[in-house]
Amino acid sequence: MKVSLRITLILLVLNSAFSVRSQQVYQFSQYLQNLYILNTATAGLHDYTEVNMSYRKQWIGIDNSPTTYYVSVNTPIGKRLDIKPEASSVRISSPQAYQTIQRESFHAVGGYVAQDQFGPFGITMAGLSYTFHLPVGDELTISFSPSTSYNSVNFDQNKAQVEFSGDPTYAGYIANQARTSQMDINVAFWLYHPKFFLGYSSDQLVQDRLRLSNQVSFEEIKAHHNVIGGYHFRLSRDLTLTPSVLLRYVDQAPFSFDFNTRLDYQDRFWAGVSYRNSQSIVGMAGLHLSNTLRFGYAFDFTMSSVQLQNIGSHEVMIGLNLFNKEKAVF
Repeated sequence: MKVSLRITLILLVLNSAFSVRSQQVYQFSQYLQNLYILNTATAGLHDYTEVNMSYRKQWIGIDNSPTTYYVSVNTPIGKRLDIKPEASSVRISSPQAYQTIQRESFHAVGGYVAQDQFGPFGITMAGLSYTFHLPVGDELTISFSPSTSYNSVNFDQNKAQVEFSGDPTYAGYIANQARTSQMDINVAFWLYHPKFFLGYSSDQLVQDRLRLSNQVSFEEIKAHHNVIGGYHFRLSRDLTLTPSVLLRYVDQAPFSFDFNTRLDYQDRFWAGVSYRNSQSIVGMAGLHLSNTLRFGYAFDFTMSSVQLQNIGSHEVMIGLNLFNKEKAVF
């Protein structure tokens, strides 16, 4: 990877590194299988501890293309009350009494650690979140989640080939600040019902300045906004169809979106397809290997000119549903 030593290009590369960080969480294709990595307000949606691990290799065939790993975990805190008529003590002869049973609010916590490597740059990401779930209607709940994250960018000069080894700007960067760190604060909301969901999440709300060194800084990093919504159609006893859309907005950047369609069979097997307006199509499939263990795979096919230099992107995800008292569902 050749890196120009002119200060403008170095700044652009570093800005690109942070842009990849801000977008990387949302560029995982299987976010519907791990909604927490997209929206922290989904922590605690299930009554078990959810652990997810993912590996993504982007643009196979291109040297030093992005490689990303993450581990995330989220869990509800305490016992939440979710009354089902057939399991309650209310007599079946008094069905009207079911309407008087109220679900309780509850809390959840979560966190993630991720590593992204591309060319000479490596990004370490870590975050923690708290989520509060509040019932607002019959089977309708809204959740709110503040979160904080830490991001650190490393530059490995051994992986960079430079045109002019004596450039003072490059030498100063290597000597003084080959590692750049940032703290961030974000918020997320999630409205959910057995038949639909709607969520908002943010990234980079602090909008701190990107610093090349103590003397040189770049413009403020832009905040990212994401809105997702979907609906569950019960086609039959065994089949459920879930179309959804993800919208992304960043100031002074092109508007982007994903259209997704997923089909579940017996809540054990699933397959889906996604279209991104960044000119890529994603095919996905997964299954529950047990009530605790699940697996997912996605393949991204790029339709832009980049496709001529690569054979696509691969993504594998393994999930664990610990202390699972629910039916096995994603």
